[in-house]
Amino acid sequence: MDIEIRFLGTSAGVPTAERNVSSILVRRKGESIFFDFGEGTQRQLFNAGLGFGKTIRIFITHIHGDHILGLFPALQTLSLFKRTSRVSIHGPPKLFTLIDYFIEYIENDLPFELEYNPVYDGVVFDYGEYVVRAVRNSHTSWSFSYRFEEKIRSWSFDVYRAVRDGVPKSAWRSLAEGRDVTIDGRLYRAKDYIIEGAVHRRSIVVSGDTMPHEKVVELSRDADVLIHESTFLDELRDRALLTKHTTAVQAAEIAREADVKILVLTHFSARYRDVSHLVSEARKIFPATFSAEDLDSLVIPYVKRFPHVLESG
Repeated sequence: MDIEIRFLGTSAGVPTAERNVSSILVRRKGESIFFDFGEGTQRQLFNAGLGFGKTIRIFITHIHGDHILGLFPALQTLSLFKRTSRVSIHGPPKLFTLIDYFIEYIENDLPFELEYNPVYDGVVFDYGEYVVRAVRNSHTSWSFSYRFEEKIRSWSFDVYRAVRDGVPKSAWRSLAEGRDVTIDGRLYRAKDYIIEGAVHRRSIVVSGDTMPHEKVVELSRDADVLIHESTFLDELRDRALLTKHTTAVQAAEIAREADVKILVLTHFSARYRDVSHLVSEARKIFPATFSAEDLDSLVIPYVKRFPHVLESG
């Protein structure tokens, strides 16, 4: 199953004619995993032709308006949609007080459960097939970077053989978990449908707003995709230091040190209508650098890695 990243907002601080404020959506197996939820995020979601998803998990990096103010109207929209499935929200503890005030003052009892998950430095949220790790960065006193990472497996289920053999789909999960299944008198042995080897553990890091920070470097180590804020050109490094942000060059230096595969720059100052100069600066240091544009899609494919591939490096 592929993982898709959708950039719903790539501007810093304020929306522009071309860019909305911060929000990143990771879609995996029908789950919608949001990182930040700035003003207008739900409109961007609909502009992209996407829905909220059956499973919604929202991770907030810090409590600045351009990262959270789309959350409140989205909750009201989900209420109008008569959603009943739980919505999980992760973020600095003060965020939950704000949400409770909102719900109280609009006098709207939500028809779904809100699950609050306070974020602290080093916390790990385990969702079975993947985990999300958080580290405190250097922007505000309660500001975090996140790493989404699948758990590694030593085997994978051979879908192609299952289809060839006419194995009913109702049996696939049991076989994949190593249990034999008998259907209509026919025995299907799990060992016949398990491929030994490893499934590539895909990982995505979202920096949030931050100055360059060693914890973010370590969090990003060997990631498939590092999505890092790139608020300024390097000529404004002093401005970046003052506001606790990062330049494109600094983001590239982090990507190089962490040995990531791809760097995606986002969170651009509204002063830059054309961000090609930021990308050019960064590529001198880390060639695999790209800029995020609103509604861009980036797909990380599902790749099986077999023993002979692992041995060859």
